[in-house]
Amino acid sequence: MGIGSTWCSRVLTAGALAFAAVTPLSAQRAREWQVQGVATVTADRYVGGGVGFGFRTNGRMRAAVAVSGGDLEGERALRPEVTASFHLNPYKQRGVSVYAGGGVAVVVTEDESREYILALIGVEARPGAGAGWFAEVGVGGGLRIALGFRIRQRSPRR
Repeated sequence: MGIGSTWCSRVLTAGALAFAAVTPLSAQRAREWQVQGVATVTADRYVGGGVGFGFRTNGRMRAAVAVSGGDLEGERALRPEVTASFHLNPYKQRGVSVYAGGGVAVVVTEDESREYILALIGVEARPGAGAGWFAEVGVGGGLRIALGFRIRQRSPRR
């Protein structure tokens, strides 16, 4: 049985809402693209990988949307996430910086969708540079772990 129109409409709606949530930031100072792996354990077992896009403000805030495809307890699933985070040292050129954030996630399979509130703490390497890795731990459908790599395009700092 193929993926039904209900499943596709859920994914498209989640994606449209996520994009609408991050695009109106007027003080955009950086755009970011990321690749990531995400896993949740305990409540729901999900393992997947995907891509994301984010905006950083002139200050310490970041808003992002990411979509991962993977496996939810034996079924094909998509996991769109929308997050906002506060970064302690966003212009650090070397070493790592800590951040905390939250948001929402929806895991969509052919037969159902599950919604979660996210809370996370993360570290990222060289947040003020053009690229760096990141690692996050938190909750959202169980214990949530994410690892990935971000490429940044910064506007001149005012």
